[in-house]
Amino acid sequence: MGSAETLPQREALYGFILRRVRDPFLADDLVQETLARLLAYARTNKVGDTAALGFRIAANLITDHFRAGGVAPAGELDEEIACGRPSAEQVLMERQRTALFTRALEKMPPLRREVFIRRRLQGQSHREIAQAMGLSEAAVEKHVVRALEWLHQEVARAGKR
Repeated sequence: MGSAETLPQREALYGFILRRVRDPFLADDLVQETLARLLAYARTNKVGDTAALGFRIAANLITDHFRAGGVAPAGELDEEIACGRPSAEQVLMERQRTALFTRALEKMPPLRREVFIRRRLQGQSHREIAQAMGLSEAAVEKHVVRALEWLHQEVARAGKR
């Protein structure tokens, strides 16, 4: 599977997945997982039609996602029904996560941060970002991947403290 073939296939997979999950961030994650599995499979097996295999892998990942998010069996209700608002502890933990995320974003190189914010927080497509910032779509994708890696590392570092 060559790189010239990958970008159009990636966009087609993204549209296919997005129409089914209706969440651009989840769709982006499932596309990346699909391509990773497709490349791993193609390394050890001969693939006649990579597009067809990619769509089959994507369909399976979508099915797995919806299965995992299924409704849990109902349990017994206590006499005291819990309040729907988060507890003080949950609010505090969420504020700490938000502060950690903000600090990690501030430490990120400016170009990478801008690409990440446009993609993951504002929902712009790779193509829109590439055109607006004068980058190639491949460069935009690499910045998003590296930004995610950076954020995971920062969260892991903070968890060790």
